[in-house]
Amino acid sequence: MNALEVIQRFIDPFNRHDPDAVNALYAEGATYQSPRFDHPVKGQAIADFNKSVLTAYPDLRFEVISSGDIGGDLVATQLMLHGTHTGPFMDGTPATGRKVAYPLASFAQTVAEQLGLKAR
Repeated sequence: MNALEVIQRFIDPFNRHDPDAVNALYAEGATYQSPRFDHPVKGQAIADFNKSVLTAYPDLRFEVISSGDIGGDLVATQLMLHGTHTGPFMDGTPATGRKVAYPLASFAQTVAEQLGLKAR
């Protein structure tokens, strides 16, 4: 599985608006960092955040701009998030109705064995 396939495996459930499938991709003990939080989150907090994003942007769509394996099972991806802010965030931020396009960068640590990959 190449880097683009790894990141696409993560993006597809977001684009299908399936928070359970998104959350199933996180390994036990995984952490997530976002500018919306002052500290990394894990466990149920990741699941709650993912659900909040899909609630706030029910038409959310991620577009991959570029992606690559940068070594050590680390995948770097440049993305654009497209959506319309029609729902509230988990922090109570009300919907604005605005269309947005946010540039994002993602760095995901994969576990080669879990993906069926052989160690290099």
